[in-house]
Amino acid sequence: MIEELGRKFELDELLDLANTKELFNSLSELLGLKISIYTSKGKELFLSGAEPSFCSLVNSSEGGETLCQTVKDKLLSQTIAGSSALQIQSACGMKYTVFPLQYQFEQLGRVVVGPYQDQGIEPARLEMIALRQRIDPKKFDLAYHQLPELGSDQLKKTIRFLSKLFDAIIFITAKRLITSVMHLELIMQNREKIFAEMEKEAKGTTEDKKEVDKYKDMF
Repeated sequence: MIEELGRKFELDELLDLANTKELFNSLSELLGLKISIYTSKGKELFLSGAEPSFCSLVNSSEGGETLCQTVKDKLLSQTIAGSSALQIQSACGMKYTVFPLQYQFEQLGRVVVGPYQDQGIEPARLEMIALRQRIDPKKFDLAYHQLPELGSDQLKKTIRFLSKLFDAIIFITAKRLITSVMHLELIMQNREKIFAEMEKEAKGTTEDKKEVDKYKDMF
């Protein structure tokens, strides 16, 4: 949340989520990656797409709910330095990338991208995780390899693009909101003069006076 001219703007306002949800859903579908948005207090503002079948499989396993909650807690609590993106490895073999949402160096929340495959993970490691969760290793391996697979360079470019896009949306929306507040402040400061002019120009009929009074009540 930021405060300008005595007016506090929440993250969902700065992202203009009422109008940008469809854009974020389309981006998620185009990139083949889940995109989640959280406030700095951990409140979920946006979540794209359906849960991956791998996550559903792990979540339904013995101790899976606790494991998945631990991963989520880690994604939301890990400290992000400056504007840097942070790659996080989950206990079930998946990876996520987290980057901050900022305005004028104030951290307002974070975006979580993923899950996606860890290209460096060994088959033996996947089998060990499957056995620990009491899941058939073949079924586990099949579901895991249905997760998005991104090369290092592709991942960097994707995160850089998303980060710049979110920065641009927040910057443009903040300027628009601040301009609106400034215009309203100007009207409020000059409302008595404006109404005096309106009354002077009115024809003096009851209807005219009611119209002026209606505008006064609005402010």
